[in-house]
Amino acid sequence: MRTLITIIIIVIILLGGSFASYRYVQSSTQTMGALLGSVEDSITVQKWEGAQEELNTAQQNWNNDNTWWSILLDHQVIDNIDINMKRLKKYIGVHDVSQSLGEITVLKLLFEHIYDTELFTLKNIF
Repeated sequence: MRTLITIIIIVIILLGGSFASYRYVQSSTQTMGALLGSVEDSITVQKWEGAQEELNTAQQNWNNDNTWWSILLDHQVIDNIDINMKRLKKYIGVHDVSQSLGEITVLKLLFEHIYDTELFTLKNIF
């Protein structure tokens, strides 16, 4: 009987941790999506200083989340996001609209992909 209770407690802890990590990734990806959307809006109207400030805010948010994400997610995805954030910063610095918008699109897609892969669906289980 003690073994069964121990197994049940361990399963509950694992499921709770899984759900908590999913909620954290979900909120982080939505926040980053909103921040990148505001950067995209600034670039579209060519407000480069505003875009740079908003990107700095997004970068700070990413640096805060990056620690936990490295525990929960594949490091290759994190490296791709880091590389694209650096590219975006350079493109904004030289005021390149098309390249900047392209990098924002890639970053949004990466965050959406992370969210989709962390969803608890049959497709992700099997």
